[in-house]
Amino acid sequence: MYKIDNNRKRAMIVIALFSFLVYDGNAQETTFGLKGGLNYSSVVGDLTDGIKFRFSGHGGLFLEIAFSEKFQLQPELLYSSQGFQFSTDLASIQNGGSTGEENDFRTNVQLNYLTIPLLGKFALNDRYALEFGPQFGFLLNQVTKIKNLDEQDGTNTNERSSVSGDFQLDYGVAAGVAMRINDNISLAPRFYIGIRNRLNGLPNAQNYNVALQFSANYSFR
Repeated sequence: MYKIDNNRKRAMIVIALFSFLVYDGNAQETTFGLKGGLNYSSVVGDLTDGIKFRFSGHGGLFLEIAFSEKFQLQPELLYSSQGFQFSTDLASIQNGGSTGEENDFRTNVQLNYLTIPLLGKFALNDRYALEFGPQFGFLLNQVTKIKNLDEQDGTNTNERSSVSGDFQLDYGVAAGVAMRINDNISLAPRFYIGIRNRLNGLPNAQNYNVALQFSANYSFR
């Protein structure tokens, strides 16, 4: 119970920091905006053999707090679906490691986060800017879907399960480029790598979240 409460406290602290930045931004030139786009995510490190990337999405809001013509602070509040997928060869399992001709099941693990990137935005010119900074994530839930790839008759025997994430903390570094299309619209490809070990309960094992993101942003100027 303490662990769950502690995770929720962390989420409240980071959200409070985001709220403070919103409030403090009133003293600066501040722009509000909405954003959304694609995620291409997985995990890297130990115990990841056969793990593949999966497509998903993200969406939310952001602020641009201008401190000068060359530097802006950009806090964001996003719902972000991440995770990974892998395929299982049933013959390999049944025969103790022998290789079957093809995989029988595909497992899709969907990790749904509330993420708060706190990025510095460094203008290169009137059109391009570099983005870099920390990102905090709080796991809302984990949805696991298992699909039988051998179905031939069209029946749906897919399995789906969902468990609470208890606001488990993830954190890492995000970096990317913002490309301004016009005064309101910009595009922002970005790379995120987690630095918090997802396997901290296992000795001598480490793996981390990674994600490629492509966002379309709309600023209300």
